[in-house]
Amino acid sequence: MLTNVKSKIWLQRSTPPVGVHFVPAFNGLFAPWWRDDTCGVCIGITRFTYKSHRAVLESMCFQVKDVLDSMHKDAGEKGEIKNEKGQFLLRVDGRATVNNTLMQIQADLLGSPVVRPSDIETTALGAAYGAGLAVGVWTQEEIFSNGERMKKDTTFNPVLDELRKKKVASWCKAVERTFDLADLSI
Repeated sequence: MLTNVKSKIWLQRSTPPVGVHFVPAFNGLFAPWWRDDTCGVCIGITRFTYKSHRAVLESMCFQVKDVLDSMHKDAGEKGEIKNEKGQFLLRVDGRATVNNTLMQIQADLLGSPVVRPSDIETTALGAAYGAGLAVGVWTQEEIFSNGERMKKDTTFNPVLDELRKKKVASWCKAVERTFDLADLSI
C-alpha cells in the first residue's frame, strides 16, 4: 500500500503542473509587452509546488516565445528558415543552450524544432554572418549549406501538444498580474 502511494507521488511530481510562473520584470517588461509599471514576481506557489519545478527555465522560454510571436506578427514568414517539413526552426547558441531541459521546454512552447550547433559559442560568428548578409557578402544558402557542420547539430523536437495553449495562457495571465505593481514600492 505504501509503495503504491509513493509511486503516485512520484508520478505527480514527474510532470510539473501548470500554474507556477516566475516573471522576471525587474526593470519592467520589454518586448513585446512594453510595460514599465511591472515588478518581478513568482506566482502560483502552493503546497503542491516542489523544488524541481522549472518556473525560472520556463520564464526564459516564454520570453523568447513572446518576442518570436511578435516578430512573426510584424514580419510574417519573411526571412524564416524552415526545415524540409516546412517547420520554423529556431537556431540557438550561448552558454544557456547546454541545458537540454531548457532547449526541450523551448521547443515544446514554440511547437517548433530548436537547433543547437555543436559549437555553442557562435554569437560573434552569427553577428559576422548577419553583417555579411546585410551587405551581400554571402547568401543564406552559402552559410547554411554546409551539410557536415549541420550533421553535428542537436535538434530538439516539440513533444507537447494540447498542454501548450494552456501553459501559454497561464503565462500571459501571470504577466498581466504584474501590471501596475510598481506602485507597491511607495
